[in-house]
Amino acid sequence: MFITTHVFPHYTKHVAHPSRVHITSTSSFAFFRHPFTRLVSAWRNKLQLVDGVVNKYFYSNFGIPIIKLTRGPAAEKKFLRNQKENLVTFKEFVIGIKHGIIDRHWMPQTEICEPCNVSYDYIGFFEYLTEDTNEVLRKIGATDDVIMADKVSTAGKKYSTTDSTRDLFNTQLTKDDINDLL
Repeated sequence: MFITTHVFPHYTKHVAHPSRVHITSTSSFAFFRHPFTRLVSAWRNKLQLVDGVVNKYFYSNFGIPIIKLTRGPAAEKKFLRNQKENLVTFKEFVIGIKHGIIDRHWMPQTEICEPCNVSYDYIGFFEYLTEDTNEVLRKIGATDDVIMADKVSTAGKKYSTTDSTRDLFNTQLTKDDINDLL
């Protein structure tokens, strides 16, 4: 009901109030992303410029500790003087992860969703989000009640996360770096 009333409030007139609904069955599902693609996506979204701006929360809590770890304590002042030119590189991000600088956006999904402890009815993959979402909606019989998922938009992105993942893992990381992430 939360999703309906808070995310899609204009659909609430089509949904009965929870106190008047007798739920006869439930379904559980989870969507997972390839771990390396997830790392690249988190790095791009949290530690690179987004619309020309540094994410202050993530730089305060994660970026600056990574910069101090990889470049030394004095590097923080250099970063603060010219943030846009001194962003955390992907290699530095991976070093930070290897040293325990972790956030839920890039921690292993197995630590968040516990797929071994939950018996999900459906498991989908972010790489096939449109198809897998529509399949879950079809299997639970919700296709008449909701709008089917459209293709995930890549509008405004010059370079896909999949392409970035391949390039970053091939150019910035050693085999040992990659093995340490496994």
